[in-house]
Amino acid sequence: MYMDSALKLRILSDEGKLPRDSEILDLLNSSQLVADLTADFVEKPLYSVWRIIALSEIPYAKKLQYTQQVIQYIERNLATPMGFSLTGKEADLLPCYNAMLLEAFSNLGHHQSGTAQNALAWIKKFQPFERNMPITWTGKAIHKYGGCMKATPCFIGLAKSVKALVSYSKAIHHEDKEVEALIDKGMEYLLKHELYKRLSTADPINKHILDLAFPASYQLNIVELLELAFLTGHINDNRCSSSLDYVRNKRTKNGTWKTNYIYKADGYLSFDKRGAKGDWITYLLGRYI
Repeated sequence: MYMDSALKLRILSDEGKLPRDSEILDLLNSSQLVADLTADFVEKPLYSVWRIIALSEIPYAKKLQYTQQVIQYIERNLATPMGFSLTGKEADLLPCYNAMLLEAFSNLGHHQSGTAQNALAWIKKFQPFERNMPITWTGKAIHKYGGCMKATPCFIGLAKSVKALVSYSKAIHHEDKEVEALIDKGMEYLLKHELYKRLSTADPINKHILDLAFPASYQLNIVELLELAFLTGHINDNRCSSSLDYVRNKRTKNGTWKTNYIYKADGYLSFDKRGAKGDWITYLLGRYI
């Protein structure tokens, strides 16, 4: 059965197996997914965001010249002294995009760069990880789009920030007590919501949160949330039960899963085709069940 070589590389990495450099390059160069992701590059902020997020899910993608090109574009055009902004202006920083780029940079080994450290510092200083926290950030974009940092913080921004901190913590190979404390606080907030539910009604927080899709997009989904629970050691917490039950019920008769939503944006590329057996989504969800 055919499996894209980028997924083979991901599985080897997750299992802690270190391929030889020659094998890494062979797997990257023979991957149709990598070929599709690196076929062209459009110098637009969102295009670069979706490409770097996708590449960051493929181990050793930092070895690709294309990946370095995208990183350099982001550092020139999206990085500010306060963190990542789609316009390159501090006032336009949005928590979700700042976090997604920090996560991608961490996965690609660029967590110690000045740009990534600025993004980390913003999360540490300004991102709320629980309700009714005092907000001191005055950037205009947050108020323009609404809901980011009110008494009840934006669920997407909070979850994406926890994901970024988890990736950063994994990358540094030592304990940052402040980061770990924020991860714990953020995970407790997510678990109170059973990963996807409103506290008031137990309904899904939004219409996309139960989507089965990969890689990440602006639309936070259950795949990301279960990954967070798995990586932080909470997957067996009772508050994850309803999420796991939901995913089990979505499994097909042959034990696989299908992507049921594809985010539409320039530069975004789904790793699996919609409605067909999804190798990536099946591998990822199979780790959590």
